Amino acid sequence: MKRRILVVDDTPLIREHLRVVLGMDGDEVETATDGQSALDALRRRVFHLMVTDLRMPDMSGLDLLATVRAEKMPLGVIVLTGHGDTQIALHAMKAGADDFVTKPYEPEHLRILVQRIMDRRRLIDELEQLRKQLRESYSFQNMVSKSPKMRRIFDMIEQVGPLGSTVLIYGETGTGKELVAQALHAADNRRVGPLHALNCAVLHESLLESELFGHERGAFTGADKRKKGRFELADGGTLFLDEVGDVSPSMQAKLLRVLQTGTFERIGGTETVKVDVRIVAATNKRLEDEVKAGRFRPDLFYRLNVVRIELPPLRERIEDIPLLAMHFLVKLTRMSTPPVTEIDTEAMQALLAHSWPGNVRELENAIKAAVAMADGAAVHRDALPTTVFPRVPRPYSSSLIDIERPLPDLTSDLVGRVERDYLTRLLAKYKGNVARCAKHSGLSRRSVTQKLQKYELDRTRFKDPVEFESAEA
Repeated sequence: MKRRILVVDDTPLIREHLRVVLGMDGDEVETATDGQSALDALRRRVFHLMVTDLRMPDMSGLDLLATVRAEKMPLGVIVLTGHGDTQIALHAMKAGADDFVTKPYEPEHLRILVQRIMDRRRLIDELEQLRKQLRESYSFQNMVSKSPKMRRIFDMIEQVGPLGSTVLIYGETGTGKELVAQALHAADNRRVGPLHALNCAVLHESLLESELFGHERGAFTGADKRKKGRFELADGGTLFLDEVGDVSPSMQAKLLRVLQTGTFERIGGTETVKVDVRIVAATNKRLEDEVKAGRFRPDLFYRLNVVRIELPPLRERIEDIPLLAMHFLVKLTRMSTPPVTEIDTEAMQALLAHSWPGNVRELENAIKAAVAMADGAAVHRDALPTTVFPRVPRPYSSSLIDIERPLPDLTSDLVGRVERDYLTRLLAKYKGNVARCAKHSGLSRRSVTQKLQKYELDRTRFKDPVEFESAEA
């Protein structure tokens, strides 16, 4: 499709000049005299870029920009400003403009800027198309896979989901057990209640009991009011019990009673609470072995093991690695500047060669780290974490020392590179959580924050993107 540009300015001479300058690269250029006529044109035809003046009668450039973004029109926007409008231009950038140019503008500079934004928009459009293809061809209930093993699991979820059966999910850490639970809940259209999840391995037994069954006011120190537990909150819906294999024997007995009778009492209470909850449990342990070892009740195991879903580790579905890697790259595209849009051949070979002990979760974190370390539009092998692609240390050589530089400069530069790389990988590991990065590194939170500012590392880039649903399997 021929690229189409819309020029919006109320001054005829400027409109015509922009039309000529921007048409020199073979693009189709249309003009509009005001904001309303520009909106009419944008709603009537597809444009790839809009160049608009900020100060116009009736509708300002800011108002036009706000409407364009509110209606989610997929085009780049450049605003033209006067010398005294710099603050307004910065406000326009925050409102969604791609860039601004101060009048009088340099035609060649404007053409280069237009080219860069058009190329970026093309990449975003291509990635959006890839995202659409991923969803249409290989997605199922927020999971992505083309592996025959996973496709059989998707079929099982569709079959078992509406039945309301208790399901036991087995899989290594990071294989996506909670996503399967979410898919089972979504497939059970008879249930109108919510899905609640609880990791049984992270809580002490007393806290776990309170979380599951709730407590009455005064039941223990600090219980200043009644609290509903997860069973009660999930009434009419689904309760996902993750790492159920780590539950203590006494808690196993209490869980068994709820599964058998659908009733329980809150801690410190005498009232019997009856609930209708579908149980989906998950574990990375072989519960049959735990039963044989006497660590897990056989009667509870049989109650949980009504339908069993075994998730294969990522190393057993290698065909999903490129698919998932590109899926995560698409998720991160809008968080990277300039956008990282591809994974080169050597990097993909390194991904395929890795054993992925942390499974899909490890792959996602590896792509996050690689995008943060990428130099350009492609992920190269050296941008991958060392756990995925180990580096062979370069032997020391005196030729590496630049004696023309002062020693403090050399050591400061080396320390800076190490600190920036280290913090980047920590941010990827802990998804931008500064407190956890500080604890891991042995530094204070204040020191970590100062170093992030020093190296211009934006922790928000490492958080989970909100514009895409999590789709790992």
